[in-house]
This record gives sequence, C-alpha cells and structure tokens, in this order.
Amino acid sequence: MNPTYPQSTDEFPYYLSFRHPQNFFEIDYPAHWNLETEEDGAVEFSAPTAESFAGLMLFRAPVSVDADQILRLGKWKELATIMFQQIQSSPMEQDPTIIYDNYRVERPETDPSGYRWFILCFDLILGVSSSYRDSSRPLFEPIIERMLSSLRIHRNEELLASQVLSRVTQAISDNFPDTEIKVSGMTVNVNQFQLSIGNLLSQVMRNPSGMETMVDHFVQGIVGLAKRNGEKLGSESWESARSRIQPLLKTDKYIQEANQRTQVKSDDSEGSSPPRTAPFLISAPWLAELRICFAIDNQDTFRFIHSLDLERWGVSLELLLNTAIENLAALPEPEVYTMRLSEDTPAVGSLQHHGGAASSYLLHPKLYSIASKQLGRSIVAAVPSRDTFMMFEYRDNRSMLQHAVERDYSTTNHPVSDRLFRITPDGVALL
Repeated sequence: MNPTYPQSTDEFPYYLSFRHPQNFFEIDYPAHWNLETEEDGAVEFSAPTAESFAGLMLFRAPVSVDADQILRLGKWKELATIMFQQIQSSPMEQDPTIIYDNYRVERPETDPSGYRWFILCFDLILGVSSSYRDSSRPLFEPIIERMLSSLRIHRNEELLASQVLSRVTQAISDNFPDTEIKVSGMTVNVNQFQLSIGNLLSQVMRNPSGMETMVDHFVQGIVGLAKRNGEKLGSESWESARSRIQPLLKTDKYIQEANQRTQVKSDDSEGSSPPRTAPFLISAPWLAELRICFAIDNQDTFRFIHSLDLERWGVSLELLLNTAIENLAALPEPEVYTMRLSEDTPAVGSLQHHGGAASSYLLHPKLYSIASKQLGRSIVAAVPSRDTFMMFEYRDNRSMLQHAVERDYSTTNHPVSDRLFRITPDGVALL
C-alpha cells in the first residue's frame, strides 16, 4: 500500500514516477493508487477502493525480439494480429498517446471495460491492459491516458546511443565528405570541433520514434551554420558568433549529465603528450537549481558553447554572459496575449517572442514592464519547456498552477523547470 497523499484524489490526482526494478520501463501513476509488482515482473496499478474500481497492468511478453528488424520488414502489424487472436477483440488501432510503435484493441467484456495494448520497442514487447467500470469511464480514462503518455522504455539505452551516434556521423560525412570524423564517448570530433550529442540523445530517449527527424534537424542546423558563414565546424570567430549568442536555462543536473558524457579522454593523443579532455558546457549560476548556458542561435537549432570556444575566442565568462543578455534584450519586444475564462478568474498569458528560446525571456531585463501591462502587478511565470513561457495573474492559486506546470514539464522533449517564478520590478524570484 502506498503512503497517503491528501492532495491526490481521482478527481485531482498527484503523480509519482515508478521505474521498473528490471529497467523495463518508467511510468507516472496517481500517488494514492495501489502498486503491486509480481514475481514475473508484471506491475499493476489500481484505484484504492472497490467503488472506484480501475486499474492498469503492464507486463513483458515472454519473447525477445529485434524491434528494428520487425519494423524494417513490415511485420509488426502481422505479429500484433497473431498476439491479439488469443483473445476475442475489436479491430486493431494505433494509440498516439504512446510514443512507441503499438496497437490496441478494446476489451471484449462490457463491464469492466478498457483496452489492451502491445507495445514494440528495442528488444521487448510490452503488454498493457486497462480496466474500469463503464459508469466511471469519464473519470478514469483521462488518468489512464495521462499514465500512458508518460511511459518511457529505457531498455538498452547503450544501443540507442550507438544508433544516434551512427546516424549523426553518417549525416555529417554525407555533407562534408572530406572531413575526418572521430567518435569519443558521446562526442563527435570533426576537424577541431567537438560536438556533444548528449542533448540530442536525451531528446531521442524521450521519443525514440522521432529519432530520424531529430537527427536530421540536429545535423542540418550544424551544417547550415557552417555553410552560411563559410567556416569549418567549430571554427566560428567571435565576430561572426557574437551577435547570435543567446542565453538558455538548464538545470544543474542537466549540465552535470552533459559534462559527464563529454568528459572522456581523447583517443588521438600519441607518445608522451598528455591526453586532451573533451570540452564542457559553459554555464553561470542563476536561481535555485537553474543555470544559464549559452548557445549560438542558428534559427533552425541551437549550438551550445563549450570551453574550447571560450579558449579560441579569448573571452571571459562575464563578457559572454553580458553579451548573451544584451542580445536577448535587443530582440524585438515580445508580445503578451492574455485570456480569462470569466471576469472573476485570473488572467492567463502567453509570451510570443521573435527570436531565441521562449524560456530565455525569464532573463529579460524588462520582463516585468512588458508583462505588467497585461497582467497587473502580481505575476507568476513558468517555463516547463525550452519553447514555452506562460504567465499568470497570481491570486494565491499556487497548487493549481503547480499541478499544471508539472504536467507540461513531464511530457515535453525540451524540459527546463517545473518551478513557479514570481516576476517583480526588482527581478525574478522563486514563488
């Protein structure tokens, strides 16, 4: 039995994260629900009372597979059809709530009702079954959908990293056929440029089915930067890069993990020369667990600034920080759009920017004067993702706002923070 969370109910659930002990998957579930793990690895989540009967079970199908080969040969639908034939079921359909290749069918029973899924990913097939009484479908179906939208399969992360590295190096080689490419850990060495794929890998892990699109977007951004400036990768001059440097907010944890991936010894040192370490992300402390990183804005993508860039340019962290904030302030002033559900409800606002990342505007020197024109003097902001900046007219409604921000933060490909921030004339503070 889970500990009691007074703030978590079926009507207003608070979600916890569960990671399977055998690392099959990770999923969010309502904090007040029961959680049971079977000896065979199956996991069942269930509402705590018989009157509110509902549940979700996940189990691994007893067969090892090669997901890439099954999809490449176009055999996934055929395989799913065979598995679903074991039960009386409705026609198969794909469920877009789940980010992995899947098929689902409705349960044949009328009460309880629900769905059954088979999910294909890496070297396993994951089976899922939901159930709830017909009378409680409107209550529990959104909860089940929220749970499945959070499902992340971490199986064989090394294989996924290898696939990403292979696709990145091949794409760079195709665009720069005479370029020497070396791989060291999570770093791709191109000429004198060392490119970390840590951020790209994090995105792919959150949405493996979008790997091809993410890799193409990542590489084309780097290629476009080099071709537009007529410079080799990683050789941008301070003069050409200075006006495009923008600040980006990231957590301590994100930066530590990124630097751990890149802090590997280069394998190209010879003789008695000391080995050369890979570059690390340049950052400055800001507020709570957040730090300010720096990136070259290439319109299509952001290229993080590393220690080797600062060495090449001969500039200080202070100058880099001042330059980034000045560039942010020099962009066209963002527009604030607000709406109210009624005259008595707090206003909700979104920030429409004209350059850089939306979340970076939390660092804008004139943020209060921009926002207060539409939202008054009591303003709270949230940046759950890199490209999302939300503001609220604050009326002591912290719990409701926090829940909404945490939900958005948990489902984005570019998470920044699940915190709430108070915007004041003197700057930004945690709420």
